[in-house]
Amino acid sequence: MVSNKCKASSKMEQRILVMAFLVINLLIISLPSFAQKGSKALQITGEAIIPSAQKSIGFGLSLKGSYGINKYGEVTLSAGVSKFKMKDLDGAGETKVRFIPFLIGYRQKIQKFYIEPKAGIGELGGRIILLSGGDYSRPSVTAAFGGVEAGVSIKRFSTGFNFLAAHGISNSSAGIWHDKNLHYVSASLGYTLFKKSAK
Repeated sequence: MVSNKCKASSKMEQRILVMAFLVINLLIISLPSFAQKGSKALQITGEAIIPSAQKSIGFGLSLKGSYGINKYGEVTLSAGVSKFKMKDLDGAGETKVRFIPFLIGYRQKIQKFYIEPKAGIGELGGRIILLSGGDYSRPSVTAAFGGVEAGVSIKRFSTGFNFLAAHGISNSSAGIWHDKNLHYVSASLGYTLFKKSAK
């Protein structure tokens, strides 16, 4: 049991490191054209979490700032919150999960389409309702996040799919989710609140 848990933890850490490596390499590739002074934008995005392991739909909201470093690439900084429910997690009757990530990413445009790997850190929290007597606990731990988003942009709107994974990195004294791995897939719709084009 412990061995399987360690292997799962190791795999999640490898995925997060690979995602971070991809983001860094994309940034390095784009640095030679950084002097072009790309556009700046601020976008608000809502997402509907697709039921799978979650058993019920969830929702999220985030704010993202972007800075164009060349004609087709943007560095992004985002922060948000998402919530969804899971059943039968760790023997609980119902588990409400909360992600609060702070992410850095790189958005590569391919005509109207885009792909955006991202990685960061934040909080993995929620509320666990126990099977016995309606008691509950509120786990909250520091987590490493990694994911990728892909979709299409049309004028001020963008729509697509988002995958985001979290791995608790706090020590065991921080709570029962100190080494927990969770993820979700969502459909997203974004609207650009502000955009300043490059000169």
